[in-house]
Amino acid sequence: MNLIYSFKYKQRFLDIINEIQANDKTIVELCFGDIHIASECKKRDIKWMGIDLNENFVNFALKKGFHAIKDDLILMETLPISDLCIMSGSLYHFHNDIDSILNKMMVSTQRIIISEPVVNWSSKKGIIGKISRKHTNAGKGTESFRFDKQSMIDTLDSLKNKLNFAYSIISIKRDMIIEIKKK
Repeated sequence: MNLIYSFKYKQRFLDIINEIQANDKTIVELCFGDIHIASECKKRDIKWMGIDLNENFVNFALKKGFHAIKDDLILMETLPISDLCIMSGSLYHFHNDIDSILNKMMVSTQRIIISEPVVNWSSKKGIIGKISRKHTNAGKGTESFRFDKQSMIDTLDSLKNKLNFAYSIISIKRDMIIEIKKK
């Protein structure tokens, strides 16, 4: 992943960490993968919980002393209540169920931060694309769908009235960082 992010993979998480507010005392991170945000929460005395389908990620987090559970977001009826819900680089896994996933998030929190790649090497042809696609397996096989800037905006625009939320784009680099709040 560090290669895919031109050796700036950790910066992706720092951009999200910068959006954590002083009143965020509980954070649920969905599809957490790495524990960069969990580690920052520990430093700030913020209660963190991670949910991921990948058993390796969950076991690693547990070994490091973090509260993590293995579960499938599609099958979960509800999410734990939190001040902030974060999803980083994983919304594309749910492109067929995005309204359901966002609704579950909306019910569990007042504020959501999504960081989603909109410049994707996995969309490229050739060896770079092939290598990138190989590293997109979250536990159910490789994924071919990816958002770009416009498709992400179109998706949010199509759901904001249905799910009664407002969103703002915080930044666009390789990832688009979005804040979603209930209306």
